[in-house]
Amino acid sequence: FRRFKAKPIYSQDCKSNKFKTDRFLRTGVWGFASFYCRMILTPSTILMFREKTLKPAAESPDDLDDLDEAVPQSAVARLEESYDPYRTLMASGTLASIDPDRLLIKRVLLTGAPISVSKRLAVVRHMFFRPEDVRWFKPVELWTKHGLTGHILDAHGTKGYMKCSFNGHIKNHDTVCMSLYKRQYPPFEARDFDSDAWATQGTAGY
Repeated sequence: FRRFKAKPIYSQDCKSNKFKTDRFLRTGVWGFASFYCRMILTPSTILMFREKTLKPAAESPDDLDDLDEAVPQSAVARLEESYDPYRTLMASGTLASIDPDRLLIKRVLLTGAPISVSKRLAVVRHMFFRPEDVRWFKPVELWTKHGLTGHILDAHGTKGYMKCSFNGHIKNHDTVCMSLYKRQYPPFEARDFDSDAWATQGTAGY
């Protein structure tokens, strides 16, 4: 077995070339974890463990009460070098692919509330707080929780309010949303690799 530390980014399985990221690995559902590691051939078996944090030894008189729970630093180092019961198996799967061009997309949702409604037009607040931001995101499409779509017409005032137009009659209790997407990369630390080792981005399915 090859054992290494990784900081994966979890994503959903889809048929397109863009994969929406998740904040955590869901229980009972297939998911993908992308991370940087040394070269591994497919289809290798992957086991994911979670390390339990060990408390270091007490260094001051105030910590004497915690000596029964403390673990010396030397013991922590020995535990990291060999397999031990202080690691919990979280998931198992196989290496799906080695693709450094895999697109991991993070979705951010901005919401606002209409304060003045006139048929298909509305003034929306609490999505932005500066008119410069309203003009910057003007090309982005809007949508509501009741199924309407629309766009920004212009900024209204100096506090981030904006005039919006929709494809139907909007209601006062509706919520205006804007979806923003950003590409994400797995965290990388050079100290986890040797100076002469090649690193690649792997994707494992669980």
